Amino acid sequence: MLQSVWRLIIINSWILFLYCYANNHFYKGYEVVRVLPKTNEHLQLIRHFEDNYGVDRWSEVLTINRDVKMSLPRKQAPKIKKLFKQHGIDVKILHNDLEKLIQKSDDISKQHKIRTKRLTVNIASSHLTGYLRYHEIVEFLKEQHRRSPPLRNFTSLFSIGSTHENRSIWTIRIGKPSARRNILIDCGIHAREFISPSTCLYMIDKLIGEVNNGRVSLLSVFNIYIIPLLNPDGYEYAQTERRMWRKNRALNGYYHNPDSKCIGVDLNRNFGYHWMENGASTNPCSETYAGPHQDSEPETRSLQRFIKQSSRHWDAYLTFHSYGQYWIYPWGFALHMPDDYIELNNKATIGSEALKRVSGTLYKIGSAANLLYESAGGSDDWAKGVGQIKYVYTVELRPSDDMNDEHAHFAFMLPETFIEPVGQETYVGVKGFLRSLITSRGQKSLSKNKY
Repeated sequence: MLQSVWRLIIINSWILFLYCYANNHFYKGYEVVRVLPKTNEHLQLIRHFEDNYGVDRWSEVLTINRDVKMSLPRKQAPKIKKLFKQHGIDVKILHNDLEKLIQKSDDISKQHKIRTKRLTVNIASSHLTGYLRYHEIVEFLKEQHRRSPPLRNFTSLFSIGSTHENRSIWTIRIGKPSARRNILIDCGIHAREFISPSTCLYMIDKLIGEVNNGRVSLLSVFNIYIIPLLNPDGYEYAQTERRMWRKNRALNGYYHNPDSKCIGVDLNRNFGYHWMENGASTNPCSETYAGPHQDSEPETRSLQRFIKQSSRHWDAYLTFHSYGQYWIYPWGFALHMPDDYIELNNKATIGSEALKRVSGTLYKIGSAANLLYESAGGSDDWAKGVGQIKYVYTVELRPSDDMNDEHAHFAFMLPETFIEPVGQETYVGVKGFLRSLITSRGQKSLSKNKY
């Protein structure tokens, strides 16, 4: 018996080793660098490298005189750095081996799990101590649904569609049957942003906890629909193969060259509102590839169909990303503002101030194009411009993109020790935002498509 147990331990350890090796070894020798573009030519050069040299830009902000962080492929790094210098752009190497940075994050996460188990009588819920796999997320949703009062119909669990690899896009509704207003939240549209789905799971757990404890004031007003993982194919691939994977897993050779080895569409460039006007790529190998045509992806269409074909009126749509600590609103496709931008800004301020009171985390507020850079095809612009939802926001979670932030270097690889604090402050921020909507009137969007 003891021999069998040891054999099982050895097998599991070997599997874990192979997983970590496969996930991290791909990035061995990748360099993480920082550059400072000073002219429009410099910005164009960065975009050129993204499209043609496999450069992965990490910084959402792309504007003159703002630091830009990116990773350079091992084989292309010397050539890219040389070209940067030829064009007068200084390059600062932040990490000379991305694999080691990923491993550092993993090591901190492992220590966090050990400490959590040691300090608590009951092992903490898995969604608080680790980034769950897709099948674990599905099981978590089923358990949360079972956990709510069955006779009161406080929750419902359903799929809004399927992915390229035939995974269901699960959605949970939380609210009293008598609630008449509706909120939509999604997470995980970009595969590598692990803190995003975990934050959705945290909010689901807390909302159902409030139901079970009889504190349902917000849920008497709002049905809150949460999609914790909009891009499950890409997320699973990032979990098991390439930690920095961003896109879905569409087979681009089907649309283009059958011999193409480049896979995936950036779902947040694929939505059919001012599609491909700026900030996206037509190159299937690019991280910001917008797809062969607008709304080409099943994940994109599933969200659109859910918003448009339901009989619900949506009060607000929030989509959670990382990283940077921004609470931003449309438009992303252009610098001009929606007609109701002052009201959008005021509500975002309420939410971010509530969030700040938890642990002092600062969020910047503004329109996407003005605060970050112009990019079309995002779910937020589509939700306001086509879906006609009034209050629409993209929330970029921790860490900050400020180079002086001690955790900024982790970027998309935020260790699992941050799951609970990020979830806690975001939950408080969202609740503050929702409370501000209760007294709001004139919910119909003022952004009737006139562009």
